[in-house]
Amino acid sequence: MNVTEKICRELKKRLEEGFYPPGSRFPSESTLADEFSVNKMTMNKVVSLLADQHYLIRGIRGAGTRVADNSCRPCGTIAFLSPLAPYSICILKGVYAEALRHNFAVITESPAVEDLQHRLNMLQHMGVAGVISTTYGVPLLPEGMALSCVDSELRPVPAGQKVVFINSDNFRGGIQMMEEICRRGHREILIFSAERFHHSRSAPKTPRVCGFHLVMERCGIKDFEERTFYNAPDSLADAKYFLGSFLKMFPHTTLIAADSDGAAALLATAARQLNIKCPENIALTGFGNVTQLPIASVNQNPERQGELAARYLIEYASSGVWTAQECVKVETNLEKVEQIPILVYGRDGQLMKNS
Repeated sequence: MNVTEKICRELKKRLEEGFYPPGSRFPSESTLADEFSVNKMTMNKVVSLLADQHYLIRGIRGAGTRVADNSCRPCGTIAFLSPLAPYSICILKGVYAEALRHNFAVITESPAVEDLQHRLNMLQHMGVAGVISTTYGVPLLPEGMALSCVDSELRPVPAGQKVVFINSDNFRGGIQMMEEICRRGHREILIFSAERFHHSRSAPKTPRVCGFHLVMERCGIKDFEERTFYNAPDSLADAKYFLGSFLKMFPHTTLIAADSDGAAALLATAARQLNIKCPENIALTGFGNVTQLPIASVNQNPERQGELAARYLIEYASSGVWTAQECVKVETNLEKVEQIPILVYGRDGQLMKNS
């Protein structure tokens, strides 16, 4: 522990014990610098940290610094590090809800990957006990800090670090969706996947695609691999190629199952440009339940993931005991299944009705 942290801890203890009454004027940085035998620059850092943690209220120049009211002070602080997109915003809603229940503050940032380590060190100095991340993998955590990786598959964790992986049960979600598709009579099915390439081209199939394939095989669709296309993320050219080539190979296609709502939206855009009526004549499903398209989707319950991620960090910050399992899976459920048409076949196997 460096000098700044030692002084910060001592002053925090005094503030929590009422040595400096709420609303009173806090000693000047010069007075404190003399007391602790440090320079004014060091004491300025200490006072800034205490203000960041809501122990102090800094006035405008010349007005001095005052002690914050205890009732307005959060019990602790956690951080949410992620680019803000529709799905991560849903996770953040859950984080905020859980933090509010326990009077914890939440810092939200989207640092560049090259700045991540520096930001983690700064957050530790600001008293942040734990971090929730959706895209940064498992960085080297400062001492005493815990990490909740949300919407992330299990990855290696450095020895001694406190890390929990929280994800929806995507394998089960893939099974749920494909079972409903097949239950409604669909057998001429294509799969459009963009999740695999988020890792690498050589990455194994994602759990959700494995769930799709398992049910297709059970239902007698033996060529499920040939019916699956792995799209590069956000590549409209790939999506248009998929529609142009796969619909020629499988001209009787009645439904395309996308493995994310983003992939479904990309596919719908490509279809419009090619004058293909999808999701009208050819049904479309998604995964994530954040799409505005009129399609069925798998609800991964991101708010629940956010709540759990915050809960483990808050429990750790409050008790000093890390109780989280290594990996936690949140249940999935289907939404808007009525958007999947019901197919009816005659005795000769010909399609009679599409409703």
